[in-house]
Amino acid sequence: MLPYFSRKSVNEENTLSNMTDDERERMKVLEYERGLLYDKFYKFGRGAEPSLVLDNFLFLGNIQHATNRDLLQKFDIKHILNVCDLRLGQTIHENFNVIHIPMPDEPRTNIKQHFDRTNELLHGIYEKQERCLVHCAAGVSRSATIVLAYLMKYHHNTLKEAFYYLIEKRPQVWPNEGFLLQLIRYETELLRTREIPKNKDESIEQLQKEENPIETLVEFEDKHKKEL
Repeated sequence: MLPYFSRKSVNEENTLSNMTDDERERMKVLEYERGLLYDKFYKFGRGAEPSLVLDNFLFLGNIQHATNRDLLQKFDIKHILNVCDLRLGQTIHENFNVIHIPMPDEPRTNIKQHFDRTNELLHGIYEKQERCLVHCAAGVSRSATIVLAYLMKYHHNTLKEAFYYLIEKRPQVWPNEGFLLQLIRYETELLRTREIPKNKDESIEQLQKEENPIETLVEFEDKHKKEL
């Protein structure tokens, strides 16, 4: 049976009304930087192909990409993580490993409850040296949030660093405000457990890398450049 997760969509703790001043300021920074790149979003358009986030592993896209069997086979994608309400067709389910976590793209949706599971799933695929497409309807909010959580957890990057990195790969990404708030709170948790460095002077070797041994995004990209 293919993995399928029930929806627990709404959580009062995710409402924007209970943001702290610090969380509000952190969100403003992300919103400002995203606004600077809005022209790039218009130039980029929808995109006929999914965006490559991490070489030989992770793609981010929309439901059109996920339903295009030829496109998936072109990129040798074996796994599909579907985080929108829409189901994929039987042909896709028969030919790919589909994990479906249905959720609405609404600020009050509790997407953070899925981070541990989606991070584990993606990490497992990475360890098998296989490729995965993470998608929602447009590849802008839900799927981008899942990918950002993964980049923070397994690449030890702050939300700001992961956000800038992902925008370079897919300029149209923009989690809704509720998802941004949950990512900010997730970052706080990872900083507390020292899975993300609290300052630039802290060596990556000082982090708790035994549990998440993947390189930082810079290390990851440098390694793959050397392999080319």
